[in-house]
Amino acid sequence: MRMIDVTGERFGKLTVVEDLGGGKIRCRCDCGKVKVFNKWNVTHGCSTSCGCSRKHKRPELIKSTVGQRFGRLVVKEELGYGKVLCQCDCGNEKVVNKQHLLRGDILSCGCLLREGPQKAKENYMFERTNIALLTSERPTSRSKSGVRGVSWHKGKKKWRASICVQGKTHELGMFVNIQDAIKARKAAVEKYVQPIVDEWKNKKPVEK
Repeated sequence: MRMIDVTGERFGKLTVVEDLGGGKIRCRCDCGKVKVFNKWNVTHGCSTSCGCSRKHKRPELIKSTVGQRFGRLVVKEELGYGKVLCQCDCGNEKVVNKQHLLRGDILSCGCLLREGPQKAKENYMFERTNIALLTSERPTSRSKSGVRGVSWHKGKKKWRASICVQGKTHELGMFVNIQDAIKARKAAVEKYVQPIVDEWKNKKPVEK
């Protein structure tokens, strides 16, 4: 196979100054450093500098963050290789990626994510009723009507309307026309659901 001479060619910050044979080339970096590289790595873009770009791209990664707070995490120790040991406010220790920490992608040992859904659920609970679920208009995956609380009854070949409030199901009737079933369902929401939602809103604590 004929070898292609790349002497004098530029790849990223590297300029080839000599082809050494055996798949090796000597390059001069824009920073002035001369270094021997694997020829394939340079010509295929895997190596684009002597390493200076990587060193200076994120200087904050080199600077110590010990004692600094990021969300619920306080850095206890620099472990090297882009890792730091952190103490979470909940008491857990966790080794995290330093770059992710600096970007704000990580704010806790994981406790914040676990608490989030639970706290959201608690905020919408009123007299053992999930307000978010109660007011949801999203139909089930098996729904043929596309409307929550309206389903097709195979036996009677009619549309069935119903609503479930605080564990109790209210049957609203059977209808030949789907529009009548939807109308009955909407009326039931006004009758059974809206009063509960209004009371929840009045008693809901003001978020500070």
